[in-house]
Amino acid sequence: MKLHNWWNDFGKELSDPDKLSSDLAKELVSQVTNYVVPGVNIVSLRQSAAMGCSGVFINIEVERPQDLAYPIQAVEPIAVILPFDKRQPSVLSLREDFPDTPHQNWVPSGKPRALCIDDRPWEEARLTATGFDIVRRIQVWLSNASRGELHDTAQPPEPLFFFSARTIVLPSSAMMENPEPVELVGIIHEDNPNFVFTIEASYVGVPPNITVVAIKARPQDQERIRHIPNSLSSLASELENCGIDLYDKLKTVLRNWAGIEDSEIQRLSTRLAIVVTFPLATEQQGPVNDVRAFITDQSAGEIGVALGVLHTNNSNVGDCRAYIAAIPVREPINQELRVESAQVHYRVSREIAAMLSGRKKPDNRRAVLVGAGSLGSQLSLNLAREGALAWTVIDCDILLPHNTVRHALHFDDIGTQKANALANKISGVLDERVEPICCNLFHPDSGSHDRLEKAFKDAEIIIDTSASVAMSRHLCDLHNVHARRICAFFNPAGTSAVLMVENTSRSITLRDLEAQYYRNLICDRRLIHHLETEYPGVRYSGSCRSLTNQIPASNAALLSALISQGVKRVLETEDASISIWTLKDNGEIELVNFDGTPVTIKSTDEWKIVYDDELVSNIMAVRSEKLPNETGGALLGITDMNAKFIHLVHALSQPEDSSGTRSGFERGVFDLRNQVTKAMTMTMDQVRYVGEWHSHPEEALATPSPTDLEQLNWLREEMEFEGLNGLVAIAAADGSFSLVLSSDVLAEVSQN
Repeated sequence: MKLHNWWNDFGKELSDPDKLSSDLAKELVSQVTNYVVPGVNIVSLRQSAAMGCSGVFINIEVERPQDLAYPIQAVEPIAVILPFDKRQPSVLSLREDFPDTPHQNWVPSGKPRALCIDDRPWEEARLTATGFDIVRRIQVWLSNASRGELHDTAQPPEPLFFFSARTIVLPSSAMMENPEPVELVGIIHEDNPNFVFTIEASYVGVPPNITVVAIKARPQDQERIRHIPNSLSSLASELENCGIDLYDKLKTVLRNWAGIEDSEIQRLSTRLAIVVTFPLATEQQGPVNDVRAFITDQSAGEIGVALGVLHTNNSNVGDCRAYIAAIPVREPINQELRVESAQVHYRVSREIAAMLSGRKKPDNRRAVLVGAGSLGSQLSLNLAREGALAWTVIDCDILLPHNTVRHALHFDDIGTQKANALANKISGVLDERVEPICCNLFHPDSGSHDRLEKAFKDAEIIIDTSASVAMSRHLCDLHNVHARRICAFFNPAGTSAVLMVENTSRSITLRDLEAQYYRNLICDRRLIHHLETEYPGVRYSGSCRSLTNQIPASNAALLSALISQGVKRVLETEDASISIWTLKDNGEIELVNFDGTPVTIKSTDEWKIVYDDELVSNIMAVRSEKLPNETGGALLGITDMNAKFIHLVHALSQPEDSSGTRSGFERGVFDLRNQVTKAMTMTMDQVRYVGEWHSHPEEALATPSPTDLEQLNWLREEMEFEGLNGLVAIAAADGSFSLVLSSDVLAEVSQN
């Protein structure tokens, strides 16, 4: 076995371990010498004052299988290089023919292969680093290498401890297979000259500093650059080993860029970022890419001149900054052209966002967000950052200064359309286009009409965060739109968040869920103060309508996150539901869930009356409790005068002064006004008195009796001044239930 010459050139040999300047080196020698670490022995010690490092040469016995994945020997010679000042150690194989494996760090040409024994940053690893720990990690690394278990086969073999001061960010979409090559340019960050952000050339609004030359290697297992190049010639040499002729590629590209047009001058006056993609074949997940980047010190034009394919424009014709093609091509100039490695980062894509969030795959369903306020902005960005949904954003408002207290948008966005700014922010997260539509949905302008129609037609999900009852109902009623509707909002105090979700078939709509939500506010003691607030609204300008709720930003952020989680969860189901999260004073979060209840719709020429199974079940339960006598009470509901909808919400039990017998029922009035007023207050006046209900005895059907018709006529007279008809519900045996509505002509609406 031939040892690498590098060790003999490293500093001076020591015979006394006490003269080692690194405390960690002394500890390592002591523990090996005292047999604390089995299967290891010291060969020699060296120290380099110039490099500020101590070196310990050890032989390590390796536990390995008979069938080797890589030719790891039974005993491997290893040098552990430990800096005096507690910088990161290096672990080098001193075997000259040590195999090329995954999990090796980049090293300069001529230096032994460096093993990456720890994937933690050194600042973290040094907290527990001991000589014993280092040696054990080397043993494990060598054993895993012999078994082929060093690296996830679906992960590019990135050198985890490779460091460069330069960073380049690439759009993930640009590195995919494209019919036409995507031209990228780089902008150097104004606050960090070592940070380069690349973008497609067609989107650049300012002159770029760098132009990207993309090169793709042929697919081959584990093919990649092994040593750190510091010049164009050393990079060309490394790439030649990978089957890439860098000089030929650059000569072709630079000659094509020659010319006196502004775009040609711009390209050749910038430096080059040479980005090399190595497709790596994997058995489990198909190809993955290992991407490396190198940035030149010279401009593209200067490199072209050095390679003999360009001339500077010395003709006194046109721009003196221009370069023209050399005809014929000259011999290259013997000139040192420096390059520096750059750490490569991808812009976040939908796939990357999903992966980083622990999702198996991104959610590509098309969603329309209506309302880009505090909740809408935070909800959409939370989900976008998890790779969820392809967004269209609709809002007609601009961002005002007071909005920034709870909004996901920032001070720089004040005065811009919320839809535009939020769409731009989501687009930046997902690296894909998000369409904003800035319009009033109730009164869209002619330019927005077609875009709205297409957005809703294409949508699979519509999310309403407008905090407007009118908007929720409007979205519910959109014709020829099949998307599932979701509504989310905060309560006025900012202590609760509500999420209402239709079922996928839309047999239970947002209108139905609104009615069921109000019933639960009236009936569930956990929600008795849900819509109350002890703080009045705050006027944020001189306008009498400039009123906003007092909600802490921390509440808005927390509730938005809970809604985001809720949306993800319900979109995995097909059912309708209502979820209400409430923040308690002690920091706990109470979640109350209700399943959506199936509804029945009965229609006349003018009105639609809607009731759900839970309402009927509640009425039947009260009937059964009072048998053999009849019972009844007031009906509460939602009246939408514009859409001509009456949603029955809740049936009050009979007042204490009511009278019920086997053959009749007379509803009393004790405390009735108070109960109706309380229900109206608890639902912010959305629920009101809409009619009466009563039961029939066992032997009777749900058909209205002459007495019922008299009551119906009385109701009509009482309610017609409000534009409503009288409404009576009748519950009878075996679940029989009917509704009777009055108009100029009495008409029975439904009867089971």
